[in-house]
Amino acid sequence: MKKSIFVILALSLLLMLSACTEGTAGPSNSGKEGNTSSSKKDSLVIAFEADAGTLMANTDVNYVTDTQIRNVYDALIGRDGQSGEFVPELAEKWENVDELTWKLNLKEGVKFHNGADFDANSVKFSIDYILDDANKSFYKSRWVDVKEVKVISPLEVEIKTSKPFPGIIQRIAEDLLIMEPGYVNEVGTEIAAKKPVGTGAYKFVEWSRDNYLKLEAFEDYWQGKPQIKTLEFRYIPEYSSRLSAFLSGEVDLFKNIPVDSVAKIKGDDKSKVEEVASARINYLALNTFFDGPLKNEKVRQALNYAVDVDELLNSVLNGHGTKMTGPLSEINSAYIETKGYDYDKEKAKSLLKEAGYESESLTLTLDTPNGRYPMDSQVAQAIAAQLQRIGVKVNVQVNEWGAHLEKIRNREMGDMFILGWGPAFDPQSTIEDLFTKVAPYSSFYDKDIETKIYKTTALFNEEERLDGFAELQNSLVKKAAWVPLWQQADLYAVRKDLNFKARVDEKMQAYEMSWN
Repeated sequence: MKKSIFVILALSLLLMLSACTEGTAGPSNSGKEGNTSSSKKDSLVIAFEADAGTLMANTDVNYVTDTQIRNVYDALIGRDGQSGEFVPELAEKWENVDELTWKLNLKEGVKFHNGADFDANSVKFSIDYILDDANKSFYKSRWVDVKEVKVISPLEVEIKTSKPFPGIIQRIAEDLLIMEPGYVNEVGTEIAAKKPVGTGAYKFVEWSRDNYLKLEAFEDYWQGKPQIKTLEFRYIPEYSSRLSAFLSGEVDLFKNIPVDSVAKIKGDDKSKVEEVASARINYLALNTFFDGPLKNEKVRQALNYAVDVDELLNSVLNGHGTKMTGPLSEINSAYIETKGYDYDKEKAKSLLKEAGYESESLTLTLDTPNGRYPMDSQVAQAIAAQLQRIGVKVNVQVNEWGAHLEKIRNREMGDMFILGWGPAFDPQSTIEDLFTKVAPYSSFYDKDIETKIYKTTALFNEEERLDGFAELQNSLVKKAAWVPLWQQADLYAVRKDLNFKARVDEKMQAYEMSWN
């Protein structure tokens, strides 16, 4: 009797334990919500090759910085991720009042992370920050034609320019992020640059220099609660280490897969590759700010004939890219087909002789980042090998990404360097920012071309403006201002169960992502 009762109790206990076990989600982890089998992962780790330069908006013209902080700050005007067309964000509408005046109507009810209201004062403060020399914003040269920002009402702002500035909407969309004036004034720019406050989908948590940036979802975000609750940008400079971290599940997403790794990622049953023809262009800068042979137009033309872009695309990039012959890609609104330089070794040698150089005695420097763009250092080595075919020796210098940018901005580069530029949807943001003397990333200056650039960017008549940019494209090709390479194909390594769609403007907005 006692034995039977014991057996019955034991069986009952086993049944109870079995019932309690059903429906559990296994061992808990930081990516699980609740304790049901239907719970979704709600954390995201994105690997980057370099740290942000700063967390202060409107300061650093740098894709790595911009991509991260756009999750903290919002823009007034954004772009559709697939078409590149302008879309309202914090500004609901905008209009051109006259050739010197632009008016924006702002969204009501938006809050900053600290509870402050977004309003017209926030917009004025953010633009004035760019214009103030004390802040050393690298955006300053792009906003010099802005004379004054006027607050009309809490939700209306007017921008007055010193001369016609028809491209200002592009500047607002590509450059301007909105900061909280009260917070910056209270803590100062030094603290605000390390602990940012914006209206974006994610709030600041922690920043460990050269290690990671941690953010958390802003529950009161004006577009609704983000599905991704915790977001981390993890800095892994070496590509092989990024790939290992991705395949092991430590990170969920990263950009710029070298083409020789695509098959390996596609072959992993937990991974996928996303590709999009982005608005970024890649080029070989021929630096006329350096006192060397490339100040000579015929030398620059010779190098254009000596670099075989088709060979680079096929042998180094496995076809992942669209060849360019001029300074603008086909995705650009002012693109025209330009007659570039066909590969011709003998023509290259002849031009060098006309310029007074024996190719066998010419030695040039070529700076490149490593891992910032797809196969960038490999492309640099391949270009060096191509120039060796005409007898020109090239010393390739590989730089850490931040150091590479510093050398360009400080005019410390030698003869040539590899760089990408984007998003490059409109002509002004490429031609003015890369071919004028004051632009921080410019590598080429010609007085007559600069005069033409400033004349063209002030034209409101669209037909005249497009004609001006067409003339400039042809002039820049004739002057051999660059060796144009390609419109970049962006390759992303993505966890298979992550809802992610690559954008033409390269932004990684965690708000747009979710887990299956």
